[in-house]
Amino acid sequence: MNFTIIGIVFIFLFILSIILKLILDIVNIIHREKHKDFIPENLKDVIDKDKLIKIHNYSTDKLKFNLILYFFGKIVLLIIIFSSLIPFYYNILTSITKNIYINGLLIFLSFFIIEFLLQLPFDLYFNFNIEKKYGFNKMTFSLWLTDTIKTFIISIILYTLILLPLIFFIYTFKDIWFLLIWVFLLLFSLFMQIIYPTLIAPLFNKFEPLKNLELNQKIEDLVKKCGFTSKGIFQMDESKRTTHSNAYFIGLGKTKRIVLFDTLLQNYTDDEILAIISHELGHFKYKHILKNIIFSSLMSLIGLFLTKIFINLPLLYETFKINDVVPLIGLLYVWIISSQISIFLMPIKSYFSRKNKYQADKFAKEQIGTSLPFISALKKLTVENLSNIYPHPFYEWFYYSHPSILKRIEALEK
Repeated sequence: MNFTIIGIVFIFLFILSIILKLILDIVNIIHREKHKDFIPENLKDVIDKDKLIKIHNYSTDKLKFNLILYFFGKIVLLIIIFSSLIPFYYNILTSITKNIYINGLLIFLSFFIIEFLLQLPFDLYFNFNIEKKYGFNKMTFSLWLTDTIKTFIISIILYTLILLPLIFFIYTFKDIWFLLIWVFLLLFSLFMQIIYPTLIAPLFNKFEPLKNLELNQKIEDLVKKCGFTSKGIFQMDESKRTTHSNAYFIGLGKTKRIVLFDTLLQNYTDDEILAIISHELGHFKYKHILKNIIFSSLMSLIGLFLTKIFINLPLLYETFKINDVVPLIGLLYVWIISSQISIFLMPIKSYFSRKNKYQADKFAKEQIGTSLPFISALKKLTVENLSNIYPHPFYEWFYYSHPSILKRIEALEK
């Protein structure tokens, strides 16, 4: 890599992102250490001394693991950048074929495959060491391997479906390709919302109509009262993988459905489940999902426009020791550079996400008529997931998409 202005900016952002992450992690763990022996008054009914120690140890183990994974990724990135591996690989490809579609697929899919394979040992260790140590992982190795193979195949298919039109637009419409790709990606995301519940998700889990008919009727009455329409309420066999609990809404049109983890049905009362669903309905009522789609689309459009500018800059290719302006390679380098910027945008995304969560919490309280079932559910989720109950305020402000448990309970009790 040559130290042009682009190269210097990249190195600056690279180093600054590492420093920022280390500062955030250090202040967070120091803050947690200070409170590791203190149980908040409003959590004493669900947390004892042993549970508090377990939460602390789990948070520490995850922190160590994530730091190792983070620095491993940074080292691999530096090797790729400074070894000029990408232009070397591109020269080999072009010596074999000049077909832009074959070269484009091989460049991006190779990058994905390398990243996927490098992640596998970490994923294996996390699930069968850390998650199993704390009682979360219920997967057998064969199930993990099957899931991994399925994920790999599906990812390759989806990447190909995205990359081929992307290459076509870039090389055919040199002035407006960013607009065409933006529209295509919007339509593709809607397409995924339709096919995921009915074609992809069933490849991993078994979905069946909710067996608890009484609870099913309560949920139907609740969603009808809130003006939400769904094409069914389903339970999912997630207990074969994990003890974590969740519920979510997914799909569009005839594929729209409400999904409950079987772990949620096993460990939560009907009132708690209704409160959790009311929270999800709050996101629907306040149009949070629509607002997120609009905001993400605008950011995507801006990002694509900037990408169009940069991939036509000779300075970009000079920085990474490439002799010609090659849009496909430029696209890959712009993605690498932009990945160093994403951490600095986290506080904005986190702020709006927390704001939406508070609104949805309030809506859940109003629908149920009391905050008690939802507070009880939040406490259970916190204990079951061994969530850190003492994040540093700065760390929470920067990273947390959900308000911490103590702040959510305080807001609900007002």
